[in-house]
Amino acid sequence: MFRRRQIEKGGELEIKLSEVSEPDDLSFYEVEPGLVYSRIFVDKKDKEIHYHLIEPYLDPEMKKEVDLIKDKIMERVSDQKITSSERKKDFEKIYPAILEDIGVERPANEMIVLKYYVERDVVGFGKINGLMLDQDIEDVSCDGPKVPIFIFHRNHGYIASNVFIEDENELNTYVKRIVQDSGKHISISIPIIDATLPDGSRLQASLGRYITNNGPAFTIRKFKANPLSPVSLIMTGSVSARIFAYLWVLTEYGANMMVAGGTGSGKTTLLNAILLFIPPQMKIVSIEDTREINIPHENWIATVTRPGFGTLDRETGKRGGEIDMFDLLAASLRQRPNYIVIGEVRGKEAFTVFQAMSAGRYGFGTFHAEDPKTLIHRLESPPINIPRTLITALDVIIMQSQLTYNNKIVRRATSVSEITGLDPSTSDIIVNNIFKWNSQSDNFTFSGFSYAMNRIAERIGKTEADLEREVDLRELMLNRMIEKKFYTYRDVTRMINRFYKDRDSLLKELGINEDDIF
Repeated sequence: MFRRRQIEKGGELEIKLSEVSEPDDLSFYEVEPGLVYSRIFVDKKDKEIHYHLIEPYLDPEMKKEVDLIKDKIMERVSDQKITSSERKKDFEKIYPAILEDIGVERPANEMIVLKYYVERDVVGFGKINGLMLDQDIEDVSCDGPKVPIFIFHRNHGYIASNVFIEDENELNTYVKRIVQDSGKHISISIPIIDATLPDGSRLQASLGRYITNNGPAFTIRKFKANPLSPVSLIMTGSVSARIFAYLWVLTEYGANMMVAGGTGSGKTTLLNAILLFIPPQMKIVSIEDTREINIPHENWIATVTRPGFGTLDRETGKRGGEIDMFDLLAASLRQRPNYIVIGEVRGKEAFTVFQAMSAGRYGFGTFHAEDPKTLIHRLESPPINIPRTLITALDVIIMQSQLTYNNKIVRRATSVSEITGLDPSTSDIIVNNIFKWNSQSDNFTFSGFSYAMNRIAERIGKTEADLEREVDLRELMLNRMIEKKFYTYRDVTRMINRFYKDRDSLLKELGINEDDIF
């Protein structure tokens, strides 16, 4: 299949025979049409799963031409245009002019390869560009020079690739470049940094051996241009339609929620899906260190912290010009938001968030914890130090986990718990597990009673039965969306917006008679 596709493009491109798909491969698929392929297989010697990125063969003469063209392009790009997004604007104009200047003439299929490598290195991600294009890869991690770059594959977890950066100088140069592309600066004085790349991916990078013994390193958590919708998560089994219907009602009528779990468990993915349920006219302010919240609402202010410069101020504990999450939160409260979203709750800003929750603003966020008890303990402990009376302002805790199930890596909302109040005799926080994941059957059980809906019903003047019927309706809607194949982020967003603006019309399209439920 690989060779046939190359011939269709006007000439066969050479590849190494060892890189062609074999019958016992776990997978072999196209990453970039006609040029880049992915092969995942179990190595017969070490019995480990490996990932091979397959790119067109580049002979020594063509490599010299690629390097010459890259040098010429960088000479023509002005000093002000240094980021990849700015270089991209000029590439299509400069590239053909340079080919003409240096007189490159090759067969059409070789010219395709030539442009691929030049574009990959000048405006793309260089050697890891193919990894960044692979939609099944979630993280790309380089632990040092001459070490295989590891990728986190959605079906196989962390596996070694055949991509690596050869020496420490090359890797230092690469780290400086990708940090620069993010609009930030890394140096001896600031050798470690978190940043957001132009495509929205999250970068954590370190320079030299100041932080890491093995030399410079980086990890990129890839940005999803099309986030997973609630319907997509239902289809993967991560969350049930009933849970999302319940969360939809709570989000619409006003509740405070925290999505908790370990690193890479899918907390932000689940939070983004839940935020879709916020009515479109409501005002939202999000506060993050690096951009990960991605919602379609127009009345949304997305704020991001900013590092400072110079020495620390002894009184404030901050550098000059630094804007932290607490500063952004204080500013957001003056903007009268209906919903406040904290990308990751972990510091002194949490106290103000919980105060805002108790005062009638609805708060959402993510938190690193393995279970509700650990989350509550960490909220009470330094450096957060939230009193128990304020913690009860939190309505729902959703525990999200990444685990191995039936020999596959899966993500599941392992529990949905409600904080019901304080025990009058012990002052302990009482938690009700309203939904729980059953690892034997891979489904979700319902406890039968929701204290959070009971509180909302009292506040808005409805009965609990009214809200339960609303949950039934939304569960049916989500299942009908699956039946009618409305599962993309754009499809589901459109459906939710129509529900708020023209409920009757949407229910008619989905074939739902509301009277049958109510």
